[in-house]
Amino acid sequence: MVYLLELKETLKKIYNKYDTYIVPAVKFLVAFVSFLMLNASIGYMARLKNPLIALLISVICAFLPNGFTIFVLSVFMLAHLYAISAEFALVALCVVLVMYLLYFRFTPKKGYLLLITVFCCWFKMPYLIPIAAGLSAGVFAVIPVSFGVVIYYIIRTASEYEAAIANESVTDAMQQISYIMESFVNNKDWIVLVIAFAVTIAVVYFIRRLTVDNAWTYAILAGTVTQFLILIIGIVAFDANINLVFMIIGTLLGALAGYLCQVLLFSVDYKRTEYVQYEDDEYYYYVKAVPKINIVNEDLKVKQINARKTRKAKDIKEIRKAAQDKQAATIEQDDDDILFFDK
Repeated sequence: MVYLLELKETLKKIYNKYDTYIVPAVKFLVAFVSFLMLNASIGYMARLKNPLIALLISVICAFLPNGFTIFVLSVFMLAHLYAISAEFALVALCVVLVMYLLYFRFTPKKGYLLLITVFCCWFKMPYLIPIAAGLSAGVFAVIPVSFGVVIYYIIRTASEYEAAIANESVTDAMQQISYIMESFVNNKDWIVLVIAFAVTIAVVYFIRRLTVDNAWTYAILAGTVTQFLILIIGIVAFDANINLVFMIIGTLLGALAGYLCQVLLFSVDYKRTEYVQYEDDEYYYYVKAVPKINIVNEDLKVKQINARKTRKAKDIKEIRKAAQDKQAATIEQDDDDILFFDK
């Protein structure tokens, strides 16, 4: 834990010193990887599949808010889906509009959660997100995380839909829309994931907000158990096609991610808890103060801002002794100069 706290302080120093360069670089990297993954998954429009276009737009996204990156990625996704079928693009557009209405209303600054959720779904590890999101982003993190899962399954369904159109099993426009809706309704995987993640985020958030000691630890444990149980129930009851091995590994890694969030964001020492009581004209206040764990910097150097040379303790002692000897000699000389007269 000490190592993690030292790493946290080091990262904070680096970020505070180079944040002007770090933030645009990270935003550029996230946007560029997102465009490449989108083109690799559903790159049906050849003009937008050019890596140079993704590179140029990523440079622009690096200097604009996260919402702009989400918007451009949505436009790219709709354009690729339109290359497959206008009906599919229409259904996806409805989902995107609902997402924007909720996203910009409740979580306008948490678009990174949506992108991270899509990344984790891509690598078959979406179970890393809920506990960390509940600890760090709050209960409204349900919105970007849920839509991240939905967007991933829209992209995943696109190839199956293209195969159905290519085989001419679906020809009429209404049949195509009906096929898309049935594909989403009959796919229990994303429904189970959305329910499990939403409940887990809510449980973690409300427990970590409690005033009891070690509330964050209890929240991590409760979130891990909640997510695991809901996923198991979904696999058994709804016959969801979720890989059990990846689910168990991902849930354990999600608990580890929650522990890292606790160390980096909420490292406190409950042994030194203080209770303060005071009042004003209208209320009595009972305050529980829990101090943070701070790492003392061993490389701290103190400079003496003084023109005089610093004296050692031994030198000061010798100076004082010399002053005392001089004073004693002066007193003895004064005694010799005194004249006594007899009456």
